[in-house]
Amino acid sequence: MRIGLMGLDTSHSEIFTRLLNDTSDPSHLEAGRITHALPIFSKDLPISRDRFPYYKNIVENKYKVKIVEDIDVFMRSVDAVLLATVDGRNHLSWLKNIVRYKKPIFIDKPIVMSSKEMKTVMELSENHQTPIMSSSSLRYAQSIKNIDSSGFISAYIYGPLPQQTAMPGYFWYGIHLIEMIVTLFGTDIQMVKKEKFDEKYELLTLSYSDSRQVILRGDYDWHNRFGGVIHYKDRAETFELWQDERPYYANLLAEIVKFFNTGLSPVPLVETAKIIKIIEQINMLGGTEGQRDRFLIPARDPII
Repeated sequence: MRIGLMGLDTSHSEIFTRLLNDTSDPSHLEAGRITHALPIFSKDLPISRDRFPYYKNIVENKYKVKIVEDIDVFMRSVDAVLLATVDGRNHLSWLKNIVRYKKPIFIDKPIVMSSKEMKTVMELSENHQTPIMSSSSLRYAQSIKNIDSSGFISAYIYGPLPQQTAMPGYFWYGIHLIEMIVTLFGTDIQMVKKEKFDEKYELLTLSYSDSRQVILRGDYDWHNRFGGVIHYKDRAETFELWQDERPYYANLLAEIVKFFNTGLSPVPLVETAKIIKIIEQINMLGGTEGQRDRFLIPARDPII
C-alpha cells in the first residue's frame, strides 16, 4: 500500500515514516509504506514553522520519501492519506482539497477546531463516500487496551497539558487526556467542574450520568507521564503508559493501516464529534473570577 503524508512539521511525520519505512525498527509495520509527502506547514505557527526543515530533511533524505508539491499529483500517487500537519486550524481546508478522491484519510489530532467544523467533516465524508478516521495514539496504548473498566467507581487520570494559543485549552495536548477518559469510560459525561487552577496545573472533575466521577490532572509543563488510577468496589488498578514495552504510536499506526485496508474506522466520527464538543465545553470553564467553573450537559443534548 502506498501511503501519502501531508505535513512535515511534527514528530509524528518522522515516527509514522520510520515505523512504516524502516525495516530495522523493532516496531516496524510491513502493511504499507509512505511513498509521497506534501510538504505543508503553517508560517504563523512557530511549532510548525520552526520544525518543518528538520522533519522534511529526515523524511525526504533518510527515508527516501518523494516530496510532491502538487495536490492532484500527490493524491493520484497514493492509496491512502495521513493528514498529519500539526496545525488543527487548517485540517478542514486541507480535507476539502482531498476528500473528492475517495481515498481513506486519517486526520491527526486535533481533527478540527470546533463542532461546526466537525459537522462539515462528517458531511464531507458522507457526501463523497470517503472514510475518515481520527484518534489519539493513547487510545491504543497497551496499558489502556489491557484495562477492563466496567464496574469502575471513580478514577484519577493525569498527564501533560501544555498550551498553544492557536489551539487553545484542550485542543492541542489535552485531547490526549480526554481520549483516554472516553476510551476507558465512554462519552456519557453530564457535568465537568474545574476544581483547581494555578500556574502549574489544573484539576477537573468529570461526572457521568450514573454519578461515577473521573478526576483529571493536567500539568502545563510537557512531560511523557500519562497514567491513572481506577477504583473499583474491592480494588484499585494503576497504569503508567510510559512503562509500556510497545510504543503506542505503533499500535495506533497498526489500526490506521487496518482502516486504510477496510475503510472502516474503529473510532466512529460521531464519537470524535462528542470529544470535540466536550473539549469546547471544558475550554469555556474559567480559571479566574467571573468565569464559569462548571458546565452541565442536558440529558437530551446530542453533544454534537
